[in-house]
Amino acid sequence: MQLKELTTYLDTYLQIAEFADNSQNGLQVQGREEIHRIGAAVDACQESIDAAAANIDFLIVHHGLFWEKPEKLVGPHYQRVKKLIESGVNLYGAHLPLDAHAEVGNNAVLARRLGFAPTAGFGKHHGREIGCIAETAAPISPAEFLRRLREALGNEVRADFFGTNSIQRLALVSGGGAFLLPHAIAAGVDAFITGEPSHSRYHFCKEHRFNVVYGGHYATETFGVIALAQHLAAKFNLPYEFLDFPTGL
Repeated sequence: MQLKELTTYLDTYLQIAEFADNSQNGLQVQGREEIHRIGAAVDACQESIDAAAANIDFLIVHHGLFWEKPEKLVGPHYQRVKKLIESGVNLYGAHLPLDAHAEVGNNAVLARRLGFAPTAGFGKHHGREIGCIAETAAPISPAEFLRRLREALGNEVRADFFGTNSIQRLALVSGGGAFLLPHAIAAGVDAFITGEPSHSRYHFCKEHRFNVVYGGHYATETFGVIALAQHLAAKFNLPYEFLDFPTGL
């Protein structure tokens, strides 16, 4: 597959141009023109780039190299870009577009993995809803909810259950979504899932008698890049590899 064909498809499928984002989404570093194998990673860290250099032509990441403020090409930042260019690996970043996507987005995929059906967008950020509301036909207990979440994430989670003992309607915003907790409470959901804990929100949730679960920034953001790579593999017959370098955060 040709690079231009793949990037044009991704830009359209993810609605890249429709998102105001601190990330410079889309093709961030250009490499070889012929794409035979794609890779997916959460972060464009040196480990991901080194792993991709071995046999990957096109690396999709959630956290790319280029953000709102230009960064000098020195030190580790230079080494990452240098490795990409020398190895001919294309780097494609999809930040908020991959949180929000209804099919392959972090939040929609996680919701479905938990047995909940996404029903609406949630969590407006930079003018777009980046998370989702999801529901299940019958309510489940907090214990069952946590069992499903641990299984989906493959790690332990922090659960601050201060609210209802019955969970049927969720709000989800992967990664650093704790700032949207007031919106989750206002939405009337039974629980909110995000990645990173917030000390300042602990008493806020306790006093509002609200359930919040922190699954880890990295862990909650593996779903989108994997689902997107699987989508491309099925549509274009491109083999893919997930490059897993968890941070534990």
